[in-house]
Amino acid sequence: MKYLLVCSVGLAGILLHLLPPSQSTSYEIIGDERTMNFICDDEDNRGNVPLRKILDTSGVHFVVADDMETLYYTGDVKMLDNLVRGPITMEVDVYRWQRSQWLPTGLSLRRDNFCEALKNPREIWYPILTKIGINVNYCPPKKGTSYTLTNVSNHVFVKNMPFADVAGDLKAVVHFGNGGRKTCVVIYLKVYTH
Repeated sequence: MKYLLVCSVGLAGILLHLLPPSQSTSYEIIGDERTMNFICDDEDNRGNVPLRKILDTSGVHFVVADDMETLYYTGDVKMLDNLVRGPITMEVDVYRWQRSQWLPTGLSLRRDNFCEALKNPREIWYPILTKIGINVNYCPPKKGTSYTLTNVSNHVFVKNMPFADVAGDLKAVVHFGNGGRKTCVVIYLKVYTH
């Protein structure tokens, strides 16, 4: 869960790294409060195990900052189940809200071994995870593992990135797989260019 919160605001930045360089710009990324729900709609869900059977996020709450957009998450997240030995796969597809519907953006990401990707210093989330004190060497987490969030923000600035037309309301649909089990997570983001 701690990984998911950090990835929710860093995910747009990760996808921006995949774009071809043309001109540089900066992005402001804000994770929507709906992200704490994490539940995928039936149309997006290709999972066979609900996330709520894997993670207990009931101990997490947020406070709203004075800007009325920035949220600070605090609380404990607990692993409810053991994962099967073997890699955790991750697939992400990003959609933009346009004309009253979610339309594909063409941005996607796939990792065949999410734990190894977490440990890679070249991945955009690595400095974010280590900055807030996540030890990326303990992946996959075991049943009973608890992560404590302390004022983890949903608001991040990513500077000097290739320009892409990604501003707007985005939805990242994330599918994790492990040992034949799959779960779906949805992350809502607002992206502004500066």
